[in-house]
Amino acid sequence: MGLQFRPRRTLLLAILSSAFIGFYTLTRILSSGSFYPSTSLPDDVTIPDEVFGFLWFVTAPSEQGRTIFAHNDEGSGELANVGTGIEHTLSSPVNPEKPIDMTWYALGSIMSQGSRKSRSRGNNGKGIANAWGKRLKQVEAGWAGRMRVLREEYPLIVFSKTYCPYSARAKTLLERYDITPRPKIVEVDLRSDAPHIKTILARLTRQATFPNIILHGHSLGGSDDLLRMHEGGVLRSVLEAGGLKIGWNGEDEGEVIV
Repeated sequence: MGLQFRPRRTLLLAILSSAFIGFYTLTRILSSGSFYPSTSLPDDVTIPDEVFGFLWFVTAPSEQGRTIFAHNDEGSGELANVGTGIEHTLSSPVNPEKPIDMTWYALGSIMSQGSRKSRSRGNNGKGIANAWGKRLKQVEAGWAGRMRVLREEYPLIVFSKTYCPYSARAKTLLERYDITPRPKIVEVDLRSDAPHIKTILARLTRQATFPNIILHGHSLGGSDDLLRMHEGGVLRSVLEAGGLKIGWNGEDEGEVIV
């Protein structure tokens, strides 16, 4: 009789082993930093994937005030005929449905660095053009620093909508975990380029709905995905493996999240 149950026991062991290996692999990927592999490479070798350029664009203080302007937006024809000056380039139209050059995402920081250099030289603006050209040639080197900022200050980014109940649920759940550094919340509906933000997010993460929770450039999914990880007891491990500190001890659940 014992031999009859051996295949079932073998199958159960195989399933449990696969589940353990899958979770262990996920933890190893998160802790190894493979979400941002380019940071370990020399600056002149490569630049990160586009998703990091996009995340820099929506979080960096140097890019505040810039919006995504598409070729088919109203007024794009007039803007296209302005010229090739720096101010024009900062707001030049792009196509959100196709890959965007990484230089465009960081034009604000490139511009600010060029301006600082020109002011220090006191050459009545001639240094702006020179510094601008040099910064464009050194984009790869600049991304090493930008990646450090994203990794250390904005590892967890939540793309949300202020009126969305699912976004509210996800933000409430993350708030309970008392995460350090705190999640960066991007309220997409408050931006004038909201449709383009959604288009780029869907293209880069395969997640077209809100909220969209991004950990080190990788989408964890939406509110339901976050809740499943929480109820399954793995959300804390995923966040900690990504380098975040959790202040919540798991007690005092409070109001049930629905």
